[in-house]
Amino acid sequence: MARVRTGEKIMLTIPLAKSCIPIGGTRYAPDWESEVKLSSAAWQHSRLTAAAEALFAGRECRVSEGEGTEASCYELHWGPQEERLESGTAEMPEVLPPQGYRLSLRGRTATIASGDAAGLFYGIQTLRQLLAGLEPGACLEAANVVDWPDVPLRCMNYDLRQTFSKPELLVDYIETMASFKANALLIEYEDKFPFAEEPQRAFRHPRHALTDGQLDRLLEAAERSFIEVIPLQQTFGHLEYVLGREEYKHLRETEESTGELCPSRPEASALVCGMLEELAARHPRSRYLHLGCDEVYSLCECAVCREAFGGSRNMAFLAYVNRLVDFTCELSKKPIIWQDVLAECSDEELALLDKRVTVMSWHYNGKNVSRLVTPLLTRLQELGVEVMGAPSVRCFDAKDDQNYPLVRERLANIEQWTAIAAERRLCGLVGTNWTAVFSLGVPYGVFETSWYTMACFADASWNRKRGSGANGTSGRSEAADASSGSNPNGSSSSGQLSPPLPFIDRFLHVFHGVAPETAERLLGNRDDEDYYSSMPKLLDAVTRNAGVARLIAALLDFERAADRSRTIHKYAYRRELYPDSEPEWRSLSNNYRITREGLRRSRERIAEELRAFQPDDMAEHYVLSRFYLHDCLDERLYREMGLRE
Repeated sequence: MARVRTGEKIMLTIPLAKSCIPIGGTRYAPDWESEVKLSSAAWQHSRLTAAAEALFAGRECRVSEGEGTEASCYELHWGPQEERLESGTAEMPEVLPPQGYRLSLRGRTATIASGDAAGLFYGIQTLRQLLAGLEPGACLEAANVVDWPDVPLRCMNYDLRQTFSKPELLVDYIETMASFKANALLIEYEDKFPFAEEPQRAFRHPRHALTDGQLDRLLEAAERSFIEVIPLQQTFGHLEYVLGREEYKHLRETEESTGELCPSRPEASALVCGMLEELAARHPRSRYLHLGCDEVYSLCECAVCREAFGGSRNMAFLAYVNRLVDFTCELSKKPIIWQDVLAECSDEELALLDKRVTVMSWHYNGKNVSRLVTPLLTRLQELGVEVMGAPSVRCFDAKDDQNYPLVRERLANIEQWTAIAAERRLCGLVGTNWTAVFSLGVPYGVFETSWYTMACFADASWNRKRGSGANGTSGRSEAADASSGSNPNGSSSSGQLSPPLPFIDRFLHVFHGVAPETAERLLGNRDDEDYYSSMPKLLDAVTRNAGVARLIAALLDFERAADRSRTIHKYAYRRELYPDSEPEWRSLSNNYRITREGLRRSRERIAEELRAFQPDDMAEHYVLSRFYLHDCLDERLYREMGLRE
């Protein structure tokens, strides 16, 4: 997040930049009439010209007459030609790590320079956020920004197994993810993938499978936004949508394991390989293909597997996974699997794993994530296996009827994983965003309520030191260290900006258009865990993504009515104790009316807000999941007791 002070005004972006050094005594006043010019390399890159044209809507972009420097051949210049800035100023390093950029704001001119196309794209995203919050005629303090990511692959997650957003929103949200500098998107399609081949064509959801056109638009939006889509196809467990069908029950490991495949059956391998082949073909730009392979609880329980592998769960797992890895590599994709079964393997067993696989390690809870995951990560890396990490922005958290992420647990998990990524030099992190514990579960919440934790993940995986006391470092020394592969721990230089505001303030500004001084006035003392609980107080001040804010406020209203405000289910037992007491009955009647009125009001609000985000039947599914119990209690308990509104 770049932070620039202009008198009393603070401009904020997410994520926090590594370095933002003021140029003393000068200002930056955008010249809105100036031409936008791109270097020749940038001009020839259609994704960059599209990004520039989107930023400077209605203004034509042209190719610059001059070339960028050898180290920064991707450049954008916006401002009077006579003010053209040199890309290699004294405050800025000549060489940046991959995806890095330099942004200079001075006079009437903004210049962005990078050594690669992605870096220029991310510089454009930073400038876009700065301009979005700038009032007409306002200035920023002139500054040089130097920025690059800590984690090379920063992956968001669509889980389409349960209730999810309308297909057109799945496309639109990619641009927001890119604005937070995410560069990958893991998609678990399940039965929402538009399978065309037999027999998997039968697995398509009858109403909610994406059409070919919808999938094409999603993939095209990701390509425009420098986001690599990583398809996830379950191949071992979590296959309820397949193995729940009568014609495939015989492929289960046991009759009771409704979602787990028997690895000893050739027909089972043929089935999943057919699905993998089709997903690979529809994702030609994707390097990776995720095979799942987590939570295979009934592994090696059938008689065939016990005999074939001597009762060894680990050997059964490795034999099957290695076959899948080999097949995926033949499709020219790099396979990914989850780690949890591998953690049980001995060193001798783990050495049998095909080294072409990438292992993605997930652990979502507790204060000792590093202690839990590092031993396996170390063993895998010593074997030459590529590893990634997976914090979660929304998961079970022992509360499967949550309405939004449990923010304390999620922020702590993200912070621990970004530290692990630096210590173990992980090649990527994915912020998993699960809709339910599994296909047959209760929806955790609504995707749109997780933007806060998604943005925190993006912020932390780009710059894990963002809250350490300054906007990163002086720029030159740390960038040079990073480009050479070291793990710098520099300190800020003189002239560095003051410590950044809390993440909650940055997010409120960028995502909701609420200025920090407004948040201060409305909320008073606050910290990063207060975002969700603060939303009712902020509603009138929200100018961006107001629908998300209203939805969160409606969900909070439901929680108060359902469990936090003299709710009738907590008091009903007293009728058994005091059946003839008039005061007890009056108290119960009052609590009943309070509860029913609160539930009715919140139900109407939630249903109205959900219709903007989800298909109608999914919105109805979500509402039913929250109100079914209360409706049953009303019909079968409260009214039987004689309570009426």
